[in-house]
Amino acid sequence: MTRSRLELDPSEAEDEIRRVASDLMKSETRSHLARLIADEICRYTSHDLMQIAAGLRHELQNLPPLYRKAYQQSAHEQIFGTHHRILLMKREGRIDTLPGEIPDPALFTTFCRMVEEACLVPDRSGDVHMTPMGRLLYYLLSCFLIFVMQESAHPIGTPFPGGMKVELKGGVVCCPVREKEEDVPYALCRFCPAEQS
Repeated sequence: MTRSRLELDPSEAEDEIRRVASDLMKSETRSHLARLIADEICRYTSHDLMQIAAGLRHELQNLPPLYRKAYQQSAHEQIFGTHHRILLMKREGRIDTLPGEIPDPALFTTFCRMVEEACLVPDRSGDVHMTPMGRLLYYLLSCFLIFVMQESAHPIGTPFPGGMKVELKGGVVCCPVREKEEDVPYALCRFCPAEQS
């Protein structure tokens, strides 16, 4: 039986996170990076994914009901939809046919360093999806979206407070909080190809 990635002790989790970040940085092509991400996410068990889903539901519990429902759908798509998409692409052999190199290698290296740092910040929430290995899964999925598929980190339609949301305008993904990266530690904004709306 595969061991839960979420239950690694702190020392094991730190070693794994450092290894994964180092492996990511060695990737030069989109197909190599996608293959690496697919292999890593396959190491998470079904139980890990159920725990992450439960933790996410718990975290969103205190949001206003209408906003919570819309945001929960987007968060579910961002995490579990992307996870499924990667596994499907791997199964169908489409990962191996992704053309081209990783866009902006310097930005990608900065992303990999940020992932390592962000995942190793002590967890104060107590929620399983915010453990170091839970955060690693989130960043791996985001890495796939941003650097492999060259898509926005948040799905189109993701709502933000104040009635704003991620939108597609004239073929360009526009995000209302794209320029707020300095306000949120370890935000994906500076890496995301979306433009400020």
